[in-house]
Amino acid sequence: MDPATTLWAQKSLRDGFSPLDVAAAVARRAAHQVGLPVNTFGPELISCGDLDAPEECECGPELVGAVYEQSLDSSTRRNSGVHYTPVAVAQRLTDIALGKAPQGPVCDPAVGGGSFLLAAANFFRQLGIPPSTIVEELLWGIDVDPGAILVSEAVLALWASDDHWVLPEGHLVVADSLQEGISAFQSPPDGGFAAVIGNPPFQNQLQEQTVRTLDDTNNLRERWDTSAGPYADSAGFFLLVGVSMLAEKGVLLMIQPQSFLSASDSSPIREELEEKMDLVGMWLGRANIFEAGVHVCAPVFAFAKGEPKLELWEGRGVKVRDSVERHKGASWTEIFSAVSGVPSVDLRGPELGKICSATAGFRDQFYGLKEYVSEKHLCKGEWAPLITVGMIDPFRNRWGKGTFRYANHSWAEPVVDLLALKEGNPELFNWVKDRLRPKVLVATQTKVLEVLPDPEGRLVPSTPVISVECDQENVWLVAAALSSPAASARAFARAAGAAMSSDTLKLSATQVAEIPLPENTLEWENGAKHAKQAYLANSASSWATCLQELGRQMTKAYEVDNDVFEWWSGRLPAWR
Repeated sequence: MDPATTLWAQKSLRDGFSPLDVAAAVARRAAHQVGLPVNTFGPELISCGDLDAPEECECGPELVGAVYEQSLDSSTRRNSGVHYTPVAVAQRLTDIALGKAPQGPVCDPAVGGGSFLLAAANFFRQLGIPPSTIVEELLWGIDVDPGAILVSEAVLALWASDDHWVLPEGHLVVADSLQEGISAFQSPPDGGFAAVIGNPPFQNQLQEQTVRTLDDTNNLRERWDTSAGPYADSAGFFLLVGVSMLAEKGVLLMIQPQSFLSASDSSPIREELEEKMDLVGMWLGRANIFEAGVHVCAPVFAFAKGEPKLELWEGRGVKVRDSVERHKGASWTEIFSAVSGVPSVDLRGPELGKICSATAGFRDQFYGLKEYVSEKHLCKGEWAPLITVGMIDPFRNRWGKGTFRYANHSWAEPVVDLLALKEGNPELFNWVKDRLRPKVLVATQTKVLEVLPDPEGRLVPSTPVISVECDQENVWLVAAALSSPAASARAFARAAGAAMSSDTLKLSATQVAEIPLPENTLEWENGAKHAKQAYLANSASSWATCLQELGRQMTKAYEVDNDVFEWWSGRLPAWR
C-alpha cells in the first residue's frame, strides 16, 4: 500500500474502526471512482460501516484485500497463521500454475483477501475471456473468516464491474476447507477444479498461538487419511485438500513454510502427494516475502508423464532458475540445496549411529535445568559447565569468553549445580549424569556443521545442542567425520529449510546419527589428528590451518569432489 493509505488505515484502527470498516471504506472509494453505485445491488462489503477513505488514498480492487489483511492486528494474524501475499508474488505464481493447467474453474481454499483469485482473474482476462464470465463461472473460494469472504467478493466485483455490478454469487463460502473440502460448495464444478492455488494459514505446532489440540490433529489425520505427525504445520494439510478438489490433469500450487520441505512430521503428506501427483516445480521465496522473516516455498503439482525436470523459481521476483533432474520420491530438501549451490554428495558408508549415540534435550530438560543454573562463582558445590549453541565454534569452547543467552538471561560462566539438582530433581540429574561422558557436541543454526569435542565428559549440553556420545578413543574420529565438508553438504541436502535461516543447518539427533562414516581409514585418521590439533590451537592462524587440513583429509576420506571442500571452506566462521 502507498504511505498515505497506510497512515490513514492505521489511524482509523486507532480510532476504533475495524479492519472490515477500513476495507469497506476503500471499496466504496474504489466504486465511486469508476461510477459504480454504492448503495444498492453491489457486494455486501460496500454497505459495511460509515468510514470514508480520503481522496488521496489508492483504492483499486487489489487494495481492498491488502488493507483488510494488513489491518488485522498482529495477534489475530499470529493466532490464525495469516500472512499477506504481495500482489506481484501472487500474480507470478498464479501465472505459473494456470499456465500448466487446463482452462477451467480455479479455487483458493483459504482465500483471505482474494489476492490469488484476483491474479487468476487477470490471467483469464489475458486469454480474452469476458470479466463477467471469469467472476461468475471461473473463480471460487473458501475461508473460515466471514470478513475475508466479504472482502474477496468486493475485490472480484470491483475488478469485473463497469457500468453495473457483476457478483461472484455462490462461489465464495464461509467454511473450513480442512474439514469440508469441496463439499463446502453447494454446487461445485462437475469433475473438480482445473487448479487449486493459494496461501493457506501457517500454523506452526511448536508455537503456542497456533498449536492444534490432539483431537484436532487426529480429526485431520482421519479426514485426509494421513499419518502426519502432531507437529505437521496445518498448511501441509491444505495441500491434501487441494489434491482432493482437482479435476483430471489439474494443477496444485500452494505456498508453504519452507520447513515443510524437511519436517519429519510432514513426511507422510509429502509422500502421499507424490503418490497421487507429480512434483513438477518449486518456488523458493527465501525470507522477507512475509512479515517476521518467514521463509516460504511453493510446490507445483501436476499430472505429468515420465520423470520431467523440476522447474525452479526463486525470490520475491519469482526469478527462473535452471531446472534440475529429480526422481519421484527423492528428498525435497535436495531441491533447496540445488538452488543454493550446495554440491551434491553420495555417501554410502555405515551410519554414525553404529559407533555412537546421539541425543538432544527437550523442553523438560531445558526448562527443568533453569533453577539449577548459576554463574560459576556463585556455585558452592560440585558443578559442570552448561554449554549453549552460541558457545560452540568449530573445535572451540567459548564458555567464559563472552556473554551468552540462556533462559532469557545473559551468562558469562553458567554452570549446573549438580548437588542441588540431585536433591531437587533426581530424574533430571540422572539425565545430566548420563551426558557427562566422552562426547562431541553439535551446534544448530550454523552454516556448516560445528562441533565441540568433550573427550573428558565434563560439559552439560543445553537444548538444542546435540550430544553425540561415544567411546573416548573415538571422539576425534567422530568429530572429524561430523566436521567434514561431505557431512555438511549431505546435511543441507537432508535438512535444508528446518533452521530459522534458509542458509543455516538445523539437524535432529536422529539425522546426525544417520550421517555416513568414511570408508578410507587412513585419511579419516589423518583428519582426526587435525581435528585434535584444531581443538588445541591457541591462535587464529593455527586454528584455521588445522581446519583447512582437516577438510582436505576428510574430502579424501569420503572420496568427494574438491568443489565440496571449496564450498565448505568458504562457509567456515572466523575465529572469535
